Formats: sequence, structure tokens, C-alpha cells
Amino acid sequence: MKHLFCTAFFISLWSPLVQAQSAPTPPGYQDHAQLSARLKTLASRSGNAATVESIGKSLSGKDIWLLTLGRGKATAKPALLLVAGIDGSHLAGTEMAVELAEKLLSSTSDSIRRVLDTKTIYVLPLVSPDAQAQAFAKLRFERTGNARDTDDDRDGRLNEDPFDDLNRDGQITQLRIEDPTGQYVPSKDDARVLVKADPAKGETGRYLVLSEGVDADKDGQFNEDGEGGVAPDKNFTFDYPFFTPGSGEMPVSEPENRALLDFLAKSPNVYAVLTFGPYNNLSEAPKFDRSKTAKRIITGLLEKDATVGEQVSKLYNAQTSLKDAPAQPATKGNFAQTAYYHHGRFSFSTPGWWVPKTTAATPARRDSSNTSTKPGPAAKSGDDNEDVRFLKWADANGLTNVYVNWTPVDHPDFPGRKAEVGGLVPFARQNPPVRFLVDNVQKHVQFVTALAGRMPQIEIVNVRSESLGSNLHRITAQVVNRGLLPTGSDMGDRVRWVPKMKVELKLADKQSVVSGRRIMLRGPMAAGETMDVTFLVSGSGRVTLEAGNAMTGINQQEINLK
Repeated sequence: MKHLFCTAFFISLWSPLVQAQSAPTPPGYQDHAQLSARLKTLASRSGNAATVESIGKSLSGKDIWLLTLGRGKATAKPALLLVAGIDGSHLAGTEMAVELAEKLLSSTSDSIRRVLDTKTIYVLPLVSPDAQAQAFAKLRFERTGNARDTDDDRDGRLNEDPFDDLNRDGQITQLRIEDPTGQYVPSKDDARVLVKADPAKGETGRYLVLSEGVDADKDGQFNEDGEGGVAPDKNFTFDYPFFTPGSGEMPVSEPENRALLDFLAKSPNVYAVLTFGPYNNLSEAPKFDRSKTAKRIITGLLEKDATVGEQVSKLYNAQTSLKDAPAQPATKGNFAQTAYYHHGRFSFSTPGWWVPKTTAATPARRDSSNTSTKPGPAAKSGDDNEDVRFLKWADANGLTNVYVNWTPVDHPDFPGRKAEVGGLVPFARQNPPVRFLVDNVQKHVQFVTALAGRMPQIEIVNVRSESLGSNLHRITAQVVNRGLLPTGSDMGDRVRWVPKMKVELKLADKQSVVSGRRIMLRGPMAAGETMDVTFLVSGSGRVTLEAGNAMTGINQQEINLK
């Protein structure tokens, strides 16, 4: 009891620090309430081109909004699904998804109007509102988990070791402790950034680096069990990371994940998915690896799908002209891969914005004591480190609120030792001020429009009806995919989550098919592929030949029996 009382008393001494000062709101970004109002206003002013509805609620009860763009019946047209805000720390994705929708609706371009007439664009801008809310809270820290209480260190207690705001600035950065066993040193490219010492270069570690806080439960770990329970982008079914903090007790245990996958399962017209998030498979497409497709559990793109991925990647790079993307591999249990491997959709993902490389000299080089010295060099060497690269860019653009200078603090877990708090502020590196997203949004409008224009287009051509006497008729026709992409992925055909391509001859009363299959189902048709069909029909009047599926749209041809 005495130990528990002392721990509780110690935590109570530190708790006022959390409330001491509110950090500035991320520049230009909107919280859930503002976003909700913005989406409703957008839909109300769109005429008949947009609707907004909730597909579910987060654990804390916030609506997960779906914005549907397009004229005509949404479910009757092929669709693209744009998803953002699954990773709650990626505010830029949410903003870009909404701005993209606004630009599509306000455009007078013929190509965009054609997309809205012939396709449906579904937009889910914020799948994880509980996590993203931390960007607007009194205490800001990068949070990927929802509102579920969890026991991440599996000690039988929930949320007992949260972050602590040691320097009272309203945001959680880093804690560095001078220690001979430390592995980190200031970067030679920018001393504000800590990097691992490289013994091969004669470097010796100088600092221990931890998250800003104290070891509240005295288990030797810092801030390992606080708010921000289950991260939706670790809780999907493909490559689910069992027994990993933030992944949940089982796949799809969270209402946010269930709402998204339920929507996808109920929307057979979704041809492809585009996710705005930290994973990037568009700047450089994943390569086909036969060893990953030969196993019982497939972990690599099927060969034809990899070819499509390369084609779309080239389209993305041509339309956006975005270069120098950092490597951003997929994490386990994420949505973008689940959409492909388990739901059979072509699935693409991009951060939408990343720090551009720059060779401009930084305004000032700083050492670990935060004293400005002479201007930094114009060399590119620091671009290999994402933090250094970001600070170069921020300095060149006059952004001053992205970094906290290292400030000494008295730390109860390290008495008599030099402890400092500082580093990049939460959300800064992935989420620039909104004004820096404008050009990238327009580039992604161009990409989405181009991608929609290349989707499969089913046509029925060279239709012929020939009388054979005795009320018999031979019907021949060709079904062709006029689009520049296949009618579906090979993975979709394998997992059976997507509709088959169907060719059907619809008959009236007193008509029958004497020879040939009235309904034919098949796998994906490649771009430009043609399928010949023949029927021998008994009867008179008209019949209707249909071809396609929900992802391609249904094409019809009425045929007179002559």
C-alpha cells in the first residue's frame, strides 16, 4: 500500500505539468467538429453531385463520415475509394482527401465532369477520429491509437504510464540523458537531431534517448502504457501483428476497422482503393516476387497485378511529378494491404506530401547548446536523415514552431544527471502547414482523374443476328474491354471477394437458348481483351445481351431476332 500511495502521490505532483500550457493547434488543420461541418456544407452546396453520411462511429462515439461524389445512382457505377486518417498522426492525408473532393466538385473541366458522370468517388477522410483528436488536445503527442484502454506492457493495469510534459509546453517531444552507455550523438549535419553513433566512423554514443516523461510505474520503461489504445492501421487482417502494442487483442477488434471493412464488403462496385497514409507503393511499385506467391499464404503481388501496379505507378509519377519520396514500407496489419490481399481490390497508397530535398543553405547551424553559429553548408548529405531533411526545409521556409530547443530539466528517474527535453514537435514532419499542400492536392486531382479515365470499359460490339429458319436464330457478338486497365485483379479472382465478369443473354417469354450458355462467368479481362460469344436462340422478338460487373458497369445491347 505504501508503494502504491507513493507512486500515486508522485504522479499527482507531475500531473499539473500536463495542463500547464496548451500547444499551438497544427496550422490550418481542422478537428472532428470542424471537419464534420465542412463535409456537410460541401454536400449541401454540390447540388446532386455529393452526399455525406456516417458509416459508423469510433470507440468514443465520433462519426466516421463517408462523402460520395458523382451524379446518378452511386452504387450502379464503377467506383474508386479514397481513404485517409487511418493513421491518426497523418493529418495531411485527411486534409488532402477533403481538398481533393472540393476541387473535383468545383471543377469545370470536361474530363472531371465526365468522371463524376460515369464513376463514383467514395471519400472516407477520417477513419480514426479518436487518434487524430490528440492533435487538438491540451497535451499534444503523436497518437495512432483509438480511445480504448489497453494494457500494452501486460502488467494487469491500464494506461498507468502515460506521457508527462516535463517542460510544460503542452507537447511531448524527446528526453535525452547524458550517459556513457547511450547510443546516440548529435548529427554532424544538424546538431539538433540525434542519430545513432557509428563505431565504424569512430563515433561513441553520448545520450540515452527516451520519450518525454517519467517511469510512473517503475518498471524500467518510459511511457509504454498510456492513452491511445488500438491503432486501426495495425488492426486489419493481412499480416496482423499478434501480441504487438497497439494491434489489439485480435484482428478487426475495433469499431473503426469494422466500419471500413463492412463498407468495402457491401460495395462491390469499388474497383480500386487509394489510401492517403504513411505507406507508399505509388512512387515506386512493389516488384513481383515469385517466392512470395508460391506459398499457401500469399505475401506478394500476383504477377499480372504487379504489372498493373507498375503501370499505375508510372501514371502517378507522370501526373504528380513528385520526386525524392523517402522509403515508406508497409506496416503489419495495415489497410492498404488488406484491401488487396484479403478483399481483392487494386490498392494504392501514398503520403501525398513529403519533405522535398533541398540544397539551399540553412539559416544557421546549431550545436547541442542551442547557440546559433555560422550558416550551414549547402551539401545534400543530411537528406538521408528524415529529421535533418525536414529541418533544412523548415528553416528554408521560415517555419519556427517545428522544433523545441534542448532544455535542461530535473528528472526524478535520473537524479544528479544532465537531462534535457527537446526535438521535433508532434505532427510536424508529416503535416506541413496546410498552405504547403495546395499544389500537391491539385496534382493528386490530376492523378485520380487519369486513373478513373483508365478504368475498364466494357463494350459489346460486332453484334449479329442470323435467322436459321424454324424460328431459330444465331446470335454472335464480341465483348471487349476498351479500358487501359483489367476488369479486376487476379487476387480478387482468387479470394472471391469481388464479382466475376458476367455475360448474360436475357430472354422474354417463349424464348429459349438451344445452344450456348445463357450466363457465362469468367475471371478478369485484360486491357484490350476480346471475348467471342455465340448463342442459338428459339423464339421471336427481342433479347438483351449484358456484359460486365459492378466494378466495370453493365453494358447492354438489345438484339432483334430476325
